[in-house]
Amino acid sequence: MKPSPRAAYLCGSSYWCAQGQGSRSFGLPENPFRPPVRRTVHSLGQPRELPYFAAFPTELAGLAQLCGWVEAEIRRAAEAAGWGEHDLAGLPVFLGSTSYVMSDREARQPRRAEPERFTLCEIAGYLKTRFRSANVFSFATSCTSSAQALLAAARSIENGLTERAVVVGFESFNRLTFEHFHAMNLLESQPGRLPFAEAEGMVLGEAAAAVALAAAPHRDYVCRLSGLTAQTDHLNLTASAAEPLQRLLADCLHRAGRSAQELRGVKTHGSGGLSDAVEMQVRAQLWPHTPALLFKSYVGHTLGASAALETALLLAALQQGRLPPLPDAAEPPLPHLHGQPLGNGSYLNYFLGFGGSHCAWLLDWQAT
Repeated sequence: MKPSPRAAYLCGSSYWCAQGQGSRSFGLPENPFRPPVRRTVHSLGQPRELPYFAAFPTELAGLAQLCGWVEAEIRRAAEAAGWGEHDLAGLPVFLGSTSYVMSDREARQPRRAEPERFTLCEIAGYLKTRFRSANVFSFATSCTSSAQALLAAARSIENGLTERAVVVGFESFNRLTFEHFHAMNLLESQPGRLPFAEAEGMVLGEAAAAVALAAAPHRDYVCRLSGLTAQTDHLNLTASAAEPLQRLLADCLHRAGRSAQELRGVKTHGSGGLSDAVEMQVRAQLWPHTPALLFKSYVGHTLGASAALETALLLAALQQGRLPPLPDAAEPPLPHLHGQPLGNGSYLNYFLGFGGSHCAWLLDWQAT
């Protein structure tokens, strides 16, 4: 695989999720699967415990903690890419989240009199100061927040606006989101149910993750981004529809110059619940025999952090050469790559979000 001029390459990653921290430890025997914990919802005065993939040491994180976690992931991803401290000065940062700083506001006791602010601007401002960078961009497009951030970062590199960039996604627990999703009847009540196999809803999770992108590949491997595609589905605000999803994926393949038959694997959205049926329908039409990669079974649906986290996990798995087995005995009714080697080739990734914000791209992987 020859490096293309002005292409964007993944060169490093770092993550902090329910399965631990790091860039190369995902799924190794010394890092056994950690099942979800229980968090209590209080809808209509009826407490109920639901599964939740917790990662952070405190339930409600303060602003200083959030900023520190985000900065730490950026530095770890940059180190994995082989970048030095001088490379971080002025580095463009693309930040995606749906939780903003809600946990900081919920943790404040007593409540302050001034109006509450839930924006990402405070964390973005911190990163601007820490990395002496005027280019810190915030994205809040529901579950595709860090996916849109990654698309923007990759296109900035392709268009010659920068040689390097970091994409960060983070999602911390806050009661507003948890209670809201429960009120919409979107959450799964049983911890052992997998997407595409019995799951009637989502199991949420928290995470912070970063991926380092550059205009040249890493010295040890080539992991090129291609087929970058985004689309808005106007047919349903809270679920995916088959026709727009099919167009998104077909457009991604066309842009990348690939056919469905050439794919080594497809990283599904796979959140559980309603969208699973739509994904299975589209899958049967486009690539019924191409094996799937399912990450939310390990870490939950981390909402705005999903793209950064699942891309970081996939890069770690590709570096290790295999995906760990699925964390439950139940087998989803589709071929998958879990517990099997990951070889050179193209891996399609797609992410779906509330409001119809959908993104897709290919990772063209070659170990050197």
